[in-house]
Amino acid sequence: MLLADSLIVIGLATASLGTIHEADGPVDHTFCLRNAGSDTVAVRQAYASCGCTTLHFDRARRLAPADTMNVVLCFNPRGKGGDFEETGTLVYGSLAGHDAGGQGTAAPRQVRLVLTGHCISSEETLLRQFPVRISDAIRLSANRFDLGYMRTGERRERTVVVLHRGTPAPQPAAGTTGADRQERIAVTFTATNELGSGLHHVSVPITIAHGADSVSVPITFDVIIK
Repeated sequence: MLLADSLIVIGLATASLGTIHEADGPVDHTFCLRNAGSDTVAVRQAYASCGCTTLHFDRARRLAPADTMNVVLCFNPRGKGGDFEETGTLVYGSLAGHDAGGQGTAAPRQVRLVLTGHCISSEETLLRQFPVRISDAIRLSANRFDLGYMRTGERRERTVVVLHRGTPAPQPAAGTTGADRQERIAVTFTATNELGSGLHHVSVPITIAHGADSVSVPITFDVIIK
């Protein structure tokens, strides 16, 4: 049974953009909404999941029963990379029974629109996200972590993201990432009695396998043990 003031999406409320490239700039998708209720409705508020996503529609529009409207959800991939899921939410309500301020008195409802896909980062973004160069083939998100204060016996974990860079074909197919891939490695530190109290700079090695080769990389923890 449909609600008295119900906006529904004609088609899917989630749109997949597939594989996009940061260098190509913003991408968007148009959603069509229909008033499936018996009262005229209006959008009271609209917001997105983050600053990289915007909603575009006629904010002054009032939708009578059976009327439709288009909403464009736009995603700007600048500085982004990897899988993404961005949302836009419309808060709407019936105009039946206005209050003194001209707003409908019925409780507001929401409709949620979603964009998903995979973004291939530009070279500039990759270098910013993975500033630590181990070799031409391996870069890290970080190789040093500040753990602050810890008590003896306490254990903490941090994650190092490894960017494996391969040698793409001279002209890789559109929509592919060549041989680049990311790997997450968890690194743990335990404040032992042997270390004693005070400031310590402790190196913990991790092993990174790249193809048939592997390399040992030190990860440094800066910590003050109480």
